[in-house]
Amino acid sequence: MKKRVFDLTREDILTASRQDILAAIQLAEGRTIMAECVTTMQPAIDLVSNPEIAAAFGADMITLNCLDVFDAKVEVLGGETHGTATSLDINTVKAFTGRLVGCNLEPVPDDVTHIPAGRAVSEASVTQAIELGMDYIMLTGNPGMKVSQETILDAIALVRRLSEDIIIIAGKMHGGGVGNDYSLSFVQQFAEAGADIMMFPAPYTTPGITTNMACEIMSEVHKQNMLGLLAIGTSQEGGTESYIEQVAMEAKAAGADIIHIGDGGYSGLAVPENILRLGLTVRGRRHQFKRMANRR
Repeated sequence: MKKRVFDLTREDILTASRQDILAAIQLAEGRTIMAECVTTMQPAIDLVSNPEIAAAFGADMITLNCLDVFDAKVEVLGGETHGTATSLDINTVKAFTGRLVGCNLEPVPDDVTHIPAGRAVSEASVTQAIELGMDYIMLTGNPGMKVSQETILDAIALVRRLSEDIIIIAGKMHGGGVGNDYSLSFVQQFAEAGADIMMFPAPYTTPGITTNMACEIMSEVHKQNMLGLLAIGTSQEGGTESYIEQVAMEAKAAGADIIHIGDGGYSGLAVPENILRLGLTVRGRRHQFKRMANRR
């Protein structure tokens, strides 16, 4: 399949292998956009879900955050009033968006016990995520969850042991309760454990991450034959469009294969105009409008 990720249709995604998807991201040359959304929050717009809004504004990959894989549903606003569904299951989300859909599972340490079992990494939760049809699993931590590079490394090995077919995205986009960690010593270890894509903060999102540092990080990730993701996960996804534009340009210049925009805008999603601005910046109107329109 010699297609770029922003050219993939729903049918392409249904039949694509792990290597097909990774190749499509690589062929896009830094123009792949991931939007994260909170599944448990009602979206700001009625009768549609956050993943549908993300797809409509141009996301290629949609990451479901705070999803309990043992009770997997995505909230919809106003369903009861209009006599329609108040939530969507994962198959419906994939059908309605036509995009790559994955979920965040958190490799929390043993002393973090307040997280539901369906959100934390375990053999049972990973197996369930795969059975739900996730295109990828993202191993990272929400704020305060004490997720570290060490706990992520263990989780990579677990997921890869359970499946050779699922795409693994792993890393930190912010401190996550234990502080920021920009060490490159984990890059080779993540690759050897089975990660496909490694994640770090995008320039200007966490203290000390400059474009030069991001470039060095992405270079090391690519040396280990992984793809690189740079993330806006510090609620700055709710910032100005000019800020998003600057981060997008710097992240692409640093070598990011995927640029992530987090869920800290309105009601569990980035400000939709910022998803649009991100896409316009890294791929121009032609590919951005095509991605927005094509959900076949």
